[in-house]
Amino acid sequence: MPYVNKIEIMGNLGKAPELRYLPDGKAATKIQVAVSEKWTDKSTGEQKEHVEWVPVLLYEKLAETVCRYMKSGDTILVYGKIRTRSYPGRDGIERHITEVIASEMQIIRTRETREAAVSGGVHDMMR
Repeated sequence: MPYVNKIEIMGNLGKAPELRYLPDGKAATKIQVAVSEKWTDKSTGEQKEHVEWVPVLLYEKLAETVCRYMKSGDTILVYGKIRTRSYPGRDGIERHITEVIASEMQIIRTRETREAAVSGGVHDMMR
């Protein structure tokens, strides 16, 4: 029986990405993508919102592109797989983190494309 580990995340960057290089020279970056869910509470009529912060790892060209063109608040679409890993915490206790390992991404909207759209310029930066 085949198994599938695929995920699609679209949201906004929590902060500007930083390009780093692994010991083997491979470019890498870790971003936090805010995925927002909004609804109306049926009993009170109040607007509610939940934001899920999803850690995403990007490598090589994907990392370089995100770091070159994107800033905090920009919108990204990421395709990839979920991976959970463990690491030792500062207190010596083993911790676990679940991350998305990106295999593809698309820049949906950046500050520059928003400003260009307002002024009547280009609507899409890159695909």
